[in-house]
Amino acid sequence: MALIHEEQKYTIPRGRAYFDPEDANGNLTGEIAFGNCPSVTVTIATEKAEHFSSMTGLREKDASVVVQIDRTGSLVCDHMSAANYALWLSGSRTARTQTAVAVVDELRAVQPGRFYQLGAVAANPLGVRNVTAVTVKNEAGTTTYDAGDDYNVDLETGRVQIVEGGAIVAGNVKFGYTPVAASFERVTTGSTSEIRGALRIVSDNATGGDRDYYMPRVTLTPDGDLPIIAEGTDFVQLNFGLEVLKPANGEAIYCDGRPVAA
Repeated sequence: MALIHEEQKYTIPRGRAYFDPEDANGNLTGEIAFGNCPSVTVTIATEKAEHFSSMTGLREKDASVVVQIDRTGSLVCDHMSAANYALWLSGSRTARTQTAVAVVDELRAVQPGRFYQLGAVAANPLGVRNVTAVTVKNEAGTTTYDAGDDYNVDLETGRVQIVEGGAIVAGNVKFGYTPVAASFERVTTGSTSEIRGALRIVSDNATGGDRDYYMPRVTLTPDGDLPIIAEGTDFVQLNFGLEVLKPANGEAIYCDGRPVAA
């Protein structure tokens, strides 16, 4: 009877990645979907303590013991959600509300040729966007300047340009405007350089049997560049460094096949 060989199992890996961040007490808070991840990798490096015999003229290795194992890796995603931005910035995201309350006397010092962001204050440095009924007056409020001649305005971004050669000279003016009532999300950086939690990979391979991975304790650290303006046509990617830790009451990595009904 001919020899029977096992069918080769080749794999082209695909799947979905989820991160479950820990809170301040080390409790998991619920999984965040990373979205499309072109690459998730794990790298294992070991360190050995080696012993050499001194009983003969030739020094020979007679023992080698693994004394350390490091599990690291990387995760790359190109789903540019607010949640992913917050993870990469090691920060937080908050819901913000812009109310439709008319502003009539926002006093600002201006210079011809410069640009100014409406509503920019210390508590809201990005200012307001999507505004209507923009006016520019002198400090006393007795002169109303002409749009197009004395200033230009972008209503969507809430930005005003003081025109050089117009009637507005260097000094104080009063801006008037009404923001559109709307809600949006803000992401801000945090004070930590890494985020700890659990990582789950749900496989959907192009070929090969699906195996799901779970790493109950990992740290994510932002790595590389965040393109904000770019000349090319490459999609923006967020790169994370990954360190896989062994929890107190578990293993570092779990890799399960899919149960199949008998």
